[in-house]
This record gives sequence, C-alpha cells and structure tokens, in this order.
Amino acid sequence: MEVVAYLRSAALVLAFVATAFSSRRVWMLADQVGLFTFGLGFYLIPGYLLQFQTNGTIDGLHLFIGRFLGGTMMGQAVMSYKLGKSKDPAVIGMLFTLRTAGCMVLLVMMIANGLLFSGEQQGQWNEQYVWFSLLGAVLWMVGNLIHLIQIRDFGVLTVGCTRMENHLRLDFFWHFVLIFMHIVFTKEMGSITMPHKPFDGLHVSVNQTMGVLVLIGSLFSLVATGFRQPEDKRSACLGSLVMHGSYVFLILWGIVITKEQPFQTGLFNTVTSGLPLINFLSAYFIEPKTKES
Repeated sequence: MEVVAYLRSAALVLAFVATAFSSRRVWMLADQVGLFTFGLGFYLIPGYLLQFQTNGTIDGLHLFIGRFLGGTMMGQAVMSYKLGKSKDPAVIGMLFTLRTAGCMVLLVMMIANGLLFSGEQQGQWNEQYVWFSLLGAVLWMVGNLIHLIQIRDFGVLTVGCTRMENHLRLDFFWHFVLIFMHIVFTKEMGSITMPHKPFDGLHVSVNQTMGVLVLIGSLFSLVATGFRQPEDKRSACLGSLVMHGSYVFLILWGIVITKEQPFQTGLFNTVTSGLPLINFLSAYFIEPKTKES
C-alpha cells in the first residue's frame, strides 16, 4: 500500500481510540461529525471516495448512487445529533441499539460484497476497500457496542395514535418494503433507476450499503412512535427531511441539468423519494406541536 493509504487507516484507528473509550457524549459527537463529514464527501466528491477503493473508471451511475449514499449518511447524522440531546433514556437506548444492530448488518453485507466483488476487473473492490471502508465499519460497530453495553436504563416506550405517530408509521412501512426490495433485487431496482447503465459489483455494493442505512432509518421511524416527548419525534422527522430533500434534489438535477436520467425513470424516482418528503414536511411543519409530557 502507498503511504497515503497507511495514513488513512491510521487516522481511523487513532480517532476511534481517542473517542470510543471516552464519554458517551464525546463518542456520539465524533460519530455524528464523522458520519456527516463522510456523507458530505460522498455527496460532493463521490468519485474520489470510490476511485481509490476500486478498479477501473467511475461512471455516472457510480456517482449517482454514491451521492444517494451521502444524503442518507447526512440525514442519519442530523437525526442522531438531534436525538442525542434527548433527556429520555428510551431515546438514547434505542439510538445505540439500532445503530449497533445496523452496523452489524452493514458489516456482514460489506464483507460479503468484498468477497463477491474483489478483483482486477472493472467495478471491483481493491485492498483499500478492506483497509478503509471495512475497517471504518468495524470501528463504528465496536464503538457503538462499547457504549451500548454501558447503558443501564433503557427507559419506557409508549404506544399512541397521534397524527405525528401515523406519519412516522407510514414512513416505516413505505421504506421497509421499498428498501428491502433494493437490498434483495439490487440489480433489478438499479435498472429502473438508470436502465441505460450496466450494473457492476461496485453499483451493487454501494446501493446495498445505502439500503441498509435507510432500512435502519425506517426502524427509527417505527420506534419513534413510542417516544414520550413530541420533540424527539420531530427530531426523527428532521433527519428524514434532510435525507429525502437531498434525494429529490439529486433526481431533479439528473433530469433537468445533467440529463443523466430519462424522464420516465426520473419521474419514478421523484415519486418514490418525493412522497416520503411530503409526508415529513407535513409532519414537521404542519402538524401542531403538542405539549411535552
């Protein structure tokens, strides 16, 4: 490996050691800043972050899916930041539980993709995928697990049927089914997104990574229906607003500016991302704020 590659891996390990064994507040801040920074990187410069980990050239579909992954990561970071301020132990407990479970699922999928899609040909992962992405996923999982096992009070979730909770349930059902289809039928769903682009291993891997993160976000929507404080429910909505807002912007940009997406597929993607955006805009800005219990 080159010196830069060693430095990237060393920086991940040093950041982990400095924060994972510190206080929960320090780890959460590092988690949020790191997740948002990498998300912003994938959103703005996906070609750079993907190129050094793979073989061959990066095409428009790689960039498109990479930017979707970036928007997902930024939305998750915003939601984590807002929920991390909660005084309800149930919120913190569920935050670390779902984060840890999500990291475990993500790690299994990344290992499988690393084994399936590694080699010298176009669209395959190289060794930097192991020493950067896989290493980062392992450290992310271990850090969350360290703080999860230290939690002693997981609080109590309540079940209600307010309009805000129905918005959150609708988001869960919508994304649980849609993203499960993306994970299981990755190539088929990708052909709907951009039918004129061939799918390779890199497309599959990045699309499935995004799918796992969105799936965990949908589970946050489900458990958020049991949060006792309305502001915590609004925090879950805000993260999804950032995520879906970034999706719709990318899709419209691909239709109108870069002409990367045919109108029919762009319309399909706009609907699948736009409906959840409208749902959360209604929940966050239109639904009345109720008094906290």
